[in-house]
Amino acid sequence: MLAEWLELLGNLGRAPATLDAYARGVSHFLAYCEVVGVAASTATLPDLAHYIRSLSEGAERIANASLHQRLSAIRLWYDHLIYQGLRSNNPLPRGHLSVARHISEHAGFSRGLVPRLVKLPSVPTDPQWERILAVAACDTVRNRLMLALGYYGALRRQELTSLRISDLDFAHRLVTLRAETTKSKRARIVAYSPQVAPMLTFHLHALARIDGRASPLFRSDSDRNRGAPLSIWSWSKIVARWANHAKVENFSTHSLRHLRLTHLARAGWRLHELSSYAGHADPKTTMVYLHIAGADLSQRMARSIGHIDARVGTCLFGPFHD
Repeated sequence: MLAEWLELLGNLGRAPATLDAYARGVSHFLAYCEVVGVAASTATLPDLAHYIRSLSEGAERIANASLHQRLSAIRLWYDHLIYQGLRSNNPLPRGHLSVARHISEHAGFSRGLVPRLVKLPSVPTDPQWERILAVAACDTVRNRLMLALGYYGALRRQELTSLRISDLDFAHRLVTLRAETTKSKRARIVAYSPQVAPMLTFHLHALARIDGRASPLFRSDSDRNRGAPLSIWSWSKIVARWANHAKVENFSTHSLRHLRLTHLARAGWRLHELSSYAGHADPKTTMVYLHIAGADLSQRMARSIGHIDARVGTCLFGPFHD
């Protein structure tokens, strides 16, 4: 049933990375059901609750975001079973923003089973970013261009690796992201720096073959699949290698997106401008990127009400003498 469902989603145009995540999530749940002696197709809410507990405690514990991703895959799989007539209800309730919206078969779970933790994005410090750039500067032209366009455009890895030559507007230094390559399925336009233009031209001339304007911009140079579009996994490995050499932890392909949106926010871009550039359908998603780094926060506090804070501190603790 799992293979049939994944094939159906693939035919409907789901991205390979999405299918892979769904496959891993549901496969893990099926393996759990086999171990505990529960028929996955007839599992109940208590069975799902035990599964969730196993993922929240002990050696099997996973991050909150990973847990939600896995539960989403399982929920969609059960939706498929309902569509096939193999179940009458979904044992995994959906959460709703309003408690007024009642879930008839799961009363009391209008907000979902597991709270969703919203964390600030991991953004490298300026020295860390400089180290990443220094390491990447020694890499190939292709890889350096991918970093530049990924950063300038705040691109997700799927958006970056799916770029075609025809997506580029060389005259205005713009990149069109086709709807089918974006997470929101909405096309958008981003820009890149003039410094990229000469190297981009060099890259296009250096390509071994250019199969028309629709050919991939970034291609594999391995012997196994030379000329094929570079995969998201290969791009992730490249960035991971840079981060390892630069000794920067928690830096990934998505860090470039976090960093660009943070820099644009510091430059004074408004919420709707950032939302449009990032491709967010809901501006609330963009607000996560609008966090202020600790150093910026301290400086703003000092400039705006530093004299008031100093007076409070003096009143409480008096003048400090070392």
